[in-house]
Amino acid sequence: MIERLLAHFPASAACVSTHTERLFYIYDQEGNQPCRHRTAMLAPTDLTVRNASAVAVHLIAIDHCLYNSSDSQRCDCALVRGEEIHFVEFKHGTNKNRASRLKECIPQLAAAINAFIRAGIIAPHSSVRAVACVGFAEQRPPRGAAIEARILQLNLLVPEVIVELFIDDSTEFN
Repeated sequence: MIERLLAHFPASAACVSTHTERLFYIYDQEGNQPCRHRTAMLAPTDLTVRNASAVAVHLIAIDHCLYNSSDSQRCDCALVRGEEIHFVEFKHGTNKNRASRLKECIPQLAAAINAFIRAGIIAPHSSVRAVACVGFAEQRPPRGAAIEARILQLNLLVPEVIVELFIDDSTEFN
């Protein structure tokens, strides 16, 4: 998959970094800056990435790198390992309005996934993971009607693939 991405976006090499650590963190920088990787000093708004097999995971900085700042309707980044891809959108804030922040993530995740499908990076009928980092994990609050509605909304916006939505501050590659 990474080869297809680099072929479609020839200038994207600056937007891709490769990581083999078993545990690392991704964070969305302040302002008009792309997502970055770090291995130490976990911050409350970081996404924890578990890579048990220590195989190369590619961080694709989508917002403010692959796409410029004027195209803010794409998610922040994606993580690619082999043919597996996890799209990530950060929407942190205070504990209030977490549900509305989750709602804001859906169109941005859908736009990035659809762009990758149209570019031939993701094959139709594939399965992809979307991770919404909004300040709470899926189990808090319990998966209820509002979260199920967001899952349905995302899959209706991206009809060509199956999207698994995770509301969490971590993701895992087995």
